[in-house]
Amino acid sequence: MRYLKHILKAVFSLSLLIYLVYEAEPQKIIQVFGDVDLAEVFWFIAGAFFCIVLWLVFMTIRWKVLLNGYNYQVSFGRLISFYLMGMFFNNFLPTSIGGDVFRIYKIVEETGDRTTGFASVIIERMLGIAATLILAVLALFMISQQFHSTRLMYISVILLLLIMAFFFIMVRNRPFKLFLRIFEKLSFFRIGERFNKLFEAIHYFKKRRRILVYVLLYSILSQVSVVFMNYFLVKTFSLNVDLSFLFVVVPVTFLLTILPSINGVGVRDFGFVSLLSRVGVTNAAALSLSFMNLIMPMLISVIGAVLFITEKRKTNSGELNAFESSL
Repeated sequence: MRYLKHILKAVFSLSLLIYLVYEAEPQKIIQVFGDVDLAEVFWFIAGAFFCIVLWLVFMTIRWKVLLNGYNYQVSFGRLISFYLMGMFFNNFLPTSIGGDVFRIYKIVEETGDRTTGFASVIIERMLGIAATLILAVLALFMISQQFHSTRLMYISVILLLLIMAFFFIMVRNRPFKLFLRIFEKLSFFRIGERFNKLFEAIHYFKKRRRILVYVLLYSILSQVSVVFMNYFLVKTFSLNVDLSFLFVVVPVTFLLTILPSINGVGVRDFGFVSLLSRVGVTNAAALSLSFMNLIMPMLISVIGAVLFITEKRKTNSGELNAFESSL
């Protein structure tokens, strides 16, 4: 069943991507890349790489802040290596173990605490989505005169409120206990037990709420880094797209990658094409920009491949599959 799910995701991603490339015309996409003069745009490309590294640093710091909150002192170097190796799994082994599962596995191996390892990754993911929604709502409000999309605004606001309400409930005693009582009744496949462990791990921060705020702030900074990476890439391709509009494009396309797909392929590209077409960017140019959002993390994740190959304790794929099944 798991392999069928991966196959369906791959079919969906590739079908959507092929359709978008066909509509944009492959020769026009090649021309967009061919028109780039590397000597002239070197500093723009360097700026984009700096931003993706900054994104990785902010993501690692937010994870470390969470783990410190649980009183686990894992070095920044170890955590960033786990992130890089997780990126390698996402980018080069998309139908196998996901990057988040790999990171959970490594942090459980490091701390010996399965619940905390799982919760730390889930919490940072959820607050990362919240940060993305905050940027999207602010950007949509700021450019509402040029970009009329009340539906997108409503969806973003509703999703943000739901996430914020969830964390508010989790750090309050009465609603938290109510959730525990409800979910402990779900005994099939130990779903209730697993959810309650996650809830308890979040409730742990009821007297340390500032830690969750710090994680949210670092999540916002990481998303801002990706926006500026795209701004440098826009300059690389000589596209006429305002920075303010990119604060809509990047968060919205990030949210689309949550949909079932292979590493966001297809859905991310659809987002770039749909949104950038509103400001006069051709489908070929929009796809070229979207492809760079995949290529640049892939280039960085090569470091993760090297770390994975050279790590002292080799990670067995069978162990990872068993670990994923047990989550």
